[in-house]
Amino acid sequence: MATVLDSLKSISGYPVPLRTFANIATTRNLALDAEAAPELLSSAEYRLAKADTMQWVSFAPNVRQSDIQFDLLFSDRQELRRAANAIYKEYGDNAYEPESKATFGYKGNRR
Repeated sequence: MATVLDSLKSISGYPVPLRTFANIATTRNLALDAEAAPELLSSAEYRLAKADTMQWVSFAPNVRQSDIQFDLLFSDRQELRRAANAIYKEYGDNAYEPESKATFGYKGNRR
């Protein structure tokens, strides 16, 4: 049967370091070697860990090693952030509350 680690890894093909998964699991009170049973996968702890993973991947750099390249499109990054923020909002977790949108450009009178 799949573990929590397997389930978190399946979120993206990006090579997330094992230490990152361990930190996320510790923060969310999960054991990486726990069986990924349906009850666990629908729990707040797992869903928030999933959001943490999506958020991490959305900010990860594009990497290339030999002939292998991991490149995320801007639109993919935005979608990962939107999905993660929806989960955070669902559980009232403000860890990644979107910043207030700044206005750039013309700052004069807009009549």
